[in-house]
Formats: sequence, C-alpha cells, structure tokens
Amino acid sequence: MAYYTAQGAAMEVTGSCHHLKIGKIQILIDCGMFQGKDEELNYEEFGFDPKKIDYLILTHAHLDHIGRVPLLVKKGFNKKIICTKATYEIAKLMLANSANILQEKPKPLYNIGDVEPALKLFGAFLEYNETMTLKEGIKIGFKNAGHILGAASVKIKFKEENIKKSVVFSGDIGQEARIITSKVDFWKKANTVFIESTYGASLHENITLSTKKFKKHILQTLKNKGTVVIPSFALERTQEILFLLKQMSQKGLLQGIPVYLDSPLAINVTKVFGNYPRLFSKKVQKMIEAGENPFDFQELQTTYSKEESTQINKVNKPKIIIAGSGMCEGGRVKYHLVRHLSDSNSLILFIGYQVQGTLGRKIINHNGEITIAGQHLKIEAHIEQIDGFSAHADQKGLLKFIDNLKGLECVYLIHADEPKLEAFKEKIKETLHQKVHIVKRHESIYI
Repeated sequence: MAYYTAQGAAMEVTGSCHHLKIGKIQILIDCGMFQGKDEELNYEEFGFDPKKIDYLILTHAHLDHIGRVPLLVKKGFNKKIICTKATYEIAKLMLANSANILQEKPKPLYNIGDVEPALKLFGAFLEYNETMTLKEGIKIGFKNAGHILGAASVKIKFKEENIKKSVVFSGDIGQEARIITSKVDFWKKANTVFIESTYGASLHENITLSTKKFKKHILQTLKNKGTVVIPSFALERTQEILFLLKQMSQKGLLQGIPVYLDSPLAINVTKVFGNYPRLFSKKVQKMIEAGENPFDFQELQTTYSKEESTQINKVNKPKIIIAGSGMCEGGRVKYHLVRHLSDSNSLILFIGYQVQGTLGRKIINHNGEITIAGQHLKIEAHIEQIDGFSAHADQKGLLKFIDNLKGLECVYLIHADEPKLEAFKEKIKETLHQKVHIVKRHESIYI
C-alpha cells in the first residue's frame, strides 16, 4: 500500500514537505521552511517521526524546499539525502546563510552548528534523465524542472501487488522561456502527479516585454540622477539580473554607473553557477565556451564585507544596488531601503514574488509610509514590480506539464493559496478533463 501525506505547501505557497509511505519504506520529498504569514508553522512538530524516514529527496535548493533540513536532522533523521550535485553545492550556501539569519530571531529553529551534520548526509547524487533504485525495488528518476540551477521534478516507480505504479512530484516548474537556464523537460507517463500551482490562476507577462521594462525603468531612474535598489533573491534571480545588466553594459548604457552586488550569498552562489555551464541555455553556454563570464561586466563591484557595503552610502551619484533578501526580510537590502525609500528620484524595483506578510509585499501595497528597523519612513521613491521574470511556470506552462503525462488517474494540486488552487482546478477540469483534487495539509491520500 502506498500513501501520501501533505506536511507543507498544501493550500499555502511555502513549507514544501511531502511524506510518502510505500509499504515499509518512508520517503520525504523536500523539507522546506514556511515563510511570510505562515512562518510560525516552522515551530510545529513534524507530522511524522524523522528517525523513520528512509530517504529525503530534494527537488531544488530554495529555502521553502530545503530550509528545515537541519531541523529534520536535529530531530533524528540520519539517512540518505538525494539531489542533483548543483542542488547540493547551492544548498551548502543557502543553509549556512539561513542559520545565520535565524540566529537573529527570538526562537532560532537551528544554528550554524546544526548545518554541518545535515550536509554530511548529502552525497547520493542523481542527475537529469538518470534513475536510482531504492529499497524494495522502488525506482526514482529526475528530469530538468527548468526552475533554477539543478532543480528537478521527481518520478517514483513502485509495485503494489505486482501492479506497476508511478507518481510524479513536480517540484517547482520553470517557464519555458527563461533568461539563463535550460528549458523544462517533461515526463510522458504517470498514474498520479502532485503539481505546484503557484501561478495556476494567471499568465505571466512575456519575458521579452519584462526585459524591456526592466531596462527602461533603470535607464529612466539613472537619467533622473537616482539610485536603483533591486531586492533580489541570491539564487537564480540575481544571476538573471547580472546577465541583463551585462547586456546593457556592452551597449554602453551603464558608463560611469557603479553597479553593486551587495550580498555575500549572491556572490558565492554566482561562483557556483560558473561550475555548471551545461545547465544553462544554449546562448549562455556559447558565451562560456568563448571564455566570457555571463555574470561579470566592467561596472560591476562586489561588496563582500560590511565595510565595503557601508561605503556604498558614500557614493553620491546615480548607482544600481542589488541586495538580498528578495522579499526584504533580511540581509543588507533593508539598509538601502531606509536610505532611498524617501528619495523621489530613486527606484525600488521588485522582480520576484512577494509572499503575503513580508516586508516586500508591504512596500508594494504601501499607503505612503512604512516602518523598517524601527525607523518610520515616508515612501517617496518609485515602486515598480515586474512579474515576467518569475522562475515559476504560469497557468499555460502548468497545463502543458500535466497534458504531457499520459495515464493519469488524478491530478493533485499543491504549493499555492486556496483561491489560486480553486481557479486552477476548474481550468484543468475544463481544458484537460482530468480528475483534480486540492490537497489539504496533513491529508492522507492513497495512491
């Protein structure tokens, strides 16, 4: 008998955690952190015994998919962690950074000392289009999810009373048209699919149009002698920004304009990206083959230390600052927001999803003022949000992922808020005529 239980990302966007029992074998797919309005859920006990989990499979290295791994190990998990090599390399950086941020909270989930024991459990690497046999003849395979570097969707094949069954966990699926990463690779057959539905109710703006807006907003702000502050996710989004700014630099549009990458995590992640040229789009691969760094250009300055970061404030001329975190919940971006939110010539440019309850969402939905780090600020700067850079597939892309799967008995929707799930459910029924179910947290499902 095989049962699935939702332990996170069920009628919510974050906290991805999926518990699968196939006979006596227990598999966990992701162990992510709850963020934004759901943050308090991190302090609840796991809905399973960590000591009894036989395998942990990680789809990718975003914190809402790996952020509670050190806690899982702290609670007794000590078996294999399976992921792509790129996911492991990035996870090392993300988890260490997460531990440092958690130290500042009143109730830290874990500390830096808890990260190392978790990292020691990595080492069972599975790459795209490869398979691995687990206990009891259970087989797993990865395909490129197209979301971020190293991201995978997972297929698990098993037998129940000599009947072959298979289930696909989508992880987070990327858009087909991306700036730097390679495209989504689709599964062709499965009995069941658990699919992320983050943008199941909407369509993204065309990536070309979003790119034009990005460059236009920046050039207009620089023309007005203002500063551009880009709160950015260190993983993938920062590298996309650097790639686009490099294009502008090569056209001479940034001459004399310092561009600061003010995030130690983003600097380190960018270095890791350079180790995996085969995972990029063909355009980026050609640049690397020609000996060109796709993420570096003349105007770029990396500010690793706090001293280097504080020097940015002394530069009283137009500039571009890329700083973490992407949702403004931590990192150095808060200091830049405090300095520039009240400047009518400056621009705060959001190019990533802002979870409800985060500082980023509050700035976007502002009523003219906001409090950051105890300072009450009037918002005079221009606030812009560009949605087309999303690393998630939109409704059209998600429908394509499902439609490619033949033999489906049911589609299970996860990783989205309830209104989006309901809208996506109706769209699937209307267009694909599939049986659809919205998964609730702690719900147990026979598969």
